[in-house]
Amino acid sequence: MGLGSVIRHKGIITGTNPLKAEILTESACASCHARGYCSLSEKKRKEITRFQEPEGWEPYVGQEVCIEMRTRLGFKALWYGMGLPAVILGVAITCGGLFRLAEWLQGLIAIMSIGIYYFVLYLLKDRIQNDFYFTVHNIKP
Repeated sequence: MGLGSVIRHKGIITGTNPLKAEILTESACASCHARGYCSLSEKKRKEITRFQEPEGWEPYVGQEVCIEMRTRLGFKALWYGMGLPAVILGVAITCGGLFRLAEWLQGLIAIMSIGIYYFVLYLLKDRIQNDFYFTVHNIKP
């Protein structure tokens, strides 16, 4: 999968001002003939509100559309949510070991550093949110 790849889902427009759409995600076994007897199959409805405005057409409520997101944006979200916190945790524990701090103090510093990171991430959510968007395309009949 290249960095220019996209993830696509079919969706339905649920609002036009601001633009909202709903997608139905299914587990791989949701189409299995035994899904009624198995607790593993599941379907979830997700509402998406962060769209890049469509060009050349006007969406309407109930219209079936194609919703896509670039995979690099997914990797960026993964980095913000899991990668950087793991690096911060590793640095905090390593520094605590180098300064020969007590283990409980190293753990406290590590937890506090992760807490501070997520708090700063929360404060910057409006700025970061502009980087993550979906595009919506009209499905031609």
